[in-house]
Amino acid sequence: MRTSLWALLFLLFFFTTTTWAAESLRLYEWSPGTTLAPLILPVRASETPEVAAQRYLKELSKNPELMELFEGRLPDLPLRGFKPLNENSREARALMISNLPKDYAKNSQRVINFKKIFAQARHSSYILPMNTNLGLSQGETRELFQQISEKFPLMVALGGDDVDPRLYKQENFHSRNTIPARDQFEVELIKSYVAQEKGFLFGVCRGSQISSVALGYKLIQDVPFHIGNDVSHSNDWHDIEVKDTKNNILKSLANASGKMHVNSLHHQSVIFKEGGMLQIAARSHDGVTEATEFKNGRGLLLQFHPELMNNELGSKILWNVVVQKNRVMPRSCSKIFSF
Repeated sequence: MRTSLWALLFLLFFFTTTTWAAESLRLYEWSPGTTLAPLILPVRASETPEVAAQRYLKELSKNPELMELFEGRLPDLPLRGFKPLNENSREARALMISNLPKDYAKNSQRVINFKKIFAQARHSSYILPMNTNLGLSQGETRELFQQISEKFPLMVALGGDDVDPRLYKQENFHSRNTIPARDQFEVELIKSYVAQEKGFLFGVCRGSQISSVALGYKLIQDVPFHIGNDVSHSNDWHDIEVKDTKNNILKSLANASGKMHVNSLHHQSVIFKEGGMLQIAARSHDGVTEATEFKNGRGLLLQFHPELMNNELGSKILWNVVVQKNRVMPRSCSKIFSF
């Protein structure tokens, strides 16, 4: 009888503390009217959304690295348009990780194009503000990452600036415009998202590079210097050779010769290695890694920009991302206990 009483008290304590933890942070949509898609804002139980937004902007203004990126001016984000994130539409959400000031404005072509293809797939688009955890504790940050994994089955790491080489244990020889605070946040977010295996990660250019770094891979800091100029990677189109993989997310769209003609807007690339979480999915003829896929089917990382190709192939690649996300996404909750 005493054992049963202690067991009952333990379960009561467990569920009480678990419920409290689950309610200590809530995700809100923030639609200030100046962005192309709602921002995702973490709000403490003790805060109103307006207070949480003020906290974020205040902490942003005190971060010299991030303010340098914003050229000393806070983004135009009026304190309006807040509502709790709908709990019933998880399966049809796509979250884009902001890493440049233009993601907060209405003239970002990449956000426009991603939003368009996601809308065609009946998915709602959201933007995760840079360093969304500003002003949160480490525990609250972990909870934020947990909720992102649970509530967003598709996360997009966008293109942008070079990744801080210290994150892959190298000196900076050729990397430009690095923002360590931003990069560290994204690495930790991506690590958490991948580890929880509840969604699909799509990385483009910088997004591919920082996702690969989060998974333990290194980067070529300057392709022209280390590889040469046989292929113009910085601003041109070229062919890539698509490889067979376990899931063939990309190969299913290649032509009869196994090639694709893609755009190229980069000077860095991932150094692929065997034995990790990724499979090589495409290379250019100079050997540069152009695409990798997750062995478990939960991710596609591209060096090129399908959202900016403005052709049928680019649209098909993005559509395939949504299709693959649907294939691997959990349809029901797992059992918490087994007796």
